[in-house]
Amino acid sequence: MYSFLCALAAAAAAFAAVAIPTRGSYAILPAMVVFGLAYFLLARRHSKAIEGLMQRMTREMEQQRTDNAIRVLQEGYGHARWVFLMRGQLDGQIGSLHFMQKNFDEAQPLLEKAWGKHWVAKGMLSAYWFRKHKPEQAFEVLDKAIAMNKKEPMLYGLKAYLKAKLKDRDAARAALMQGKDVLPKNEAIAANLVRLQNGQDLQMWQFGDAWWNFHLEKPSQKMLMKMAGQANVGAKGGKKAMYRG
Repeated sequence: MYSFLCALAAAAAAFAAVAIPTRGSYAILPAMVVFGLAYFLLARRHSKAIEGLMQRMTREMEQQRTDNAIRVLQEGYGHARWVFLMRGQLDGQIGSLHFMQKNFDEAQPLLEKAWGKHWVAKGMLSAYWFRKHKPEQAFEVLDKAIAMNKKEPMLYGLKAYLKAKLKDRDAARAALMQGKDVLPKNEAIAANLVRLQNGQDLQMWQFGDAWWNFHLEKPSQKMLMKMAGQANVGAKGGKKAMYRG
């Protein structure tokens, strides 16, 4: 927002500088150029600063220091005032980290303010309201999230899961069919649609490990062992890559 106001002030100054001696002729073009250039430079400067914070946050999360990661992101609020939509992105990211730690009530107001394109934050907000036994609010949030993130299969799976929990398997199938229309080749949607049609429970883990962050299910011991094995393979691969360097 501040970048816009500063750019607008610079454009007004440029307009006046040209308009006064020329009596208004040709003043609009240099004003537009000054506005665009000023906004770009200011927004880019603060966006770069937030990118650096995101990198620090990632390193903290790799060390499983979530509290530190939250504090790092909170440093970005000063920069967010200079860039449109950045505050909502930070709120969504910080709220998601709180939710992952099961600090649900602390996460909720941040998730509410999250940018609509932050589908993880909005999915978590939907899960929050469902856990509070407020399904109408949960689906209102989820439908808006789907409308803004049509290519994200997890959201269709989440809607189907919540509908199935309410014993509405027809609505669950409809949610997956909605996803299939948009993502016809998605294996998780297709496989779970077949399971519903066969009267079986959904297997939400097929949508990816991010599913467990919604805290609607707990992974089985077998699933935990599988996830640990995948993490070990990834770590070994990272070591080999460093040795090659």
